[in-house]
Amino acid sequence: KYITTEDLSYKQLLVLHKQCETYIETAFSNSHRFGISIKVNQSLLRIRQQLERIKEMLSFLVIDSESQKAEKSIQLAKTLIGYNSRKSNIRKLIGQSTQLLAYEITHHTAQTGEHYITSTHQEYWKMFRSACGGGVIVGAMCIVKLLLGKVETSEFGHAFLYSLNYAIGFTVIYLFGATLATKQPAMTASSLVSAIEQGASDQGADRHRYWVFAQFFARLFRSQFIAFVGNVIMAFPISLLLVWGIEQLSGVNIASAKWLHLVDDLNPTKTPVILHASIAGVFLFLSGIIAGSISNRDKHNSVYYRIQEHPLLKRIFGKTKTDKIASFYEKKWAGIVSNLWFGVFMGSTASIGMFLGLSLDIRHITFASGNLALGLFGHRMELSTDIWIWGILGIGIIGFFNFLISFGLSLVLAFRSRNLSSKELAKMAKAVWIYFKMNPKSFFFPPKK
Repeated sequence: KYITTEDLSYKQLLVLHKQCETYIETAFSNSHRFGISIKVNQSLLRIRQQLERIKEMLSFLVIDSESQKAEKSIQLAKTLIGYNSRKSNIRKLIGQSTQLLAYEITHHTAQTGEHYITSTHQEYWKMFRSACGGGVIVGAMCIVKLLLGKVETSEFGHAFLYSLNYAIGFTVIYLFGATLATKQPAMTASSLVSAIEQGASDQGADRHRYWVFAQFFARLFRSQFIAFVGNVIMAFPISLLLVWGIEQLSGVNIASAKWLHLVDDLNPTKTPVILHASIAGVFLFLSGIIAGSISNRDKHNSVYYRIQEHPLLKRIFGKTKTDKIASFYEKKWAGIVSNLWFGVFMGSTASIGMFLGLSLDIRHITFASGNLALGLFGHRMELSTDIWIWGILGIGIIGFFNFLISFGLSLVLAFRSRNLSSKELAKMAKAVWIYFKMNPKSFFFPPKK
């Protein structure tokens, strides 16, 4: 049995099918407002797949002439063979299942990343001051970590203490509005991809969309550059000042026993600096993923609204203060959790590497600057020229791989979430290179106007 395209029942089926598709698309588009869970995501994907198959099967039932019977039968056979050959394609299943979740995660980091990208002269120097604040806190963290290393405890105890130091320090940096330079790439990759989408929507021309990206990348690069400068130039003198102050108060040079270890950790010829800097880059990327996941989960569970309307909180604090608590939670909680976990990753890596017998550790550009200052003071302000050269070179290498790995992984995730091809990267890189040759100064300094 078959039907024709003029059949009223067939037309009614198409209308109902279109309504079902609209409901599914509406549910997906509302994920920005309400968040989405893995269970809801999978359910919507399954319904969408079933609707696609129903639509395809309906087309085989519609025959307007006898000659179409054989043609439709062959098409049906080919379709069934195609479905059967793809039924065990795990890669496609994972890709479809994770795309929307990846989009929700990167949507949060794109919104957050905008705060890390400067446009004007005033914003540029505000970023510098913010990075200097981050460098001050990291300088203090370097001293605390050096003191914690002298505590007599197990390797697990050191991992716990180091993680606590990092977690508290990173959270303080975040809450005080200071900037840790290497946190930027993981939070700004999605903003760059959004710039491509914006360029495409403005005019639709490839040249224009990549030109928007190139200009946006220049803004990101100079923001990262000045943040690096602010972190490094403050972490070094603050660490030096604090370790000198401790010696003046206690009469003990706390860096003297570990000065050689501190400077050797920056030397690429003596330690695997690139590997350790890359591991830190992975952790920076993961911290961005955690922030996006927490934000998405809280939206889906309406945590902000629940806090706002909680009767006990309103009775204790009043409506106004409860609203402020809810607002603080909505704006800050994802970042706090992200920084806490980043601290745990950074503090426990070396201990895990020791337990596994692997050369695992982390290197971070700002801490590297502070450790070079401690090494200098530990050797009574005397370092050979070779140590200075390798130390400064090591800091540069660490910063480069911190940026490269965290930004690269975040960019891959952002591309995945927008379903963009990796071939786009070549066009993006070409646009950036052309823009750099035309205006290299804009990659390091903001325009005067």
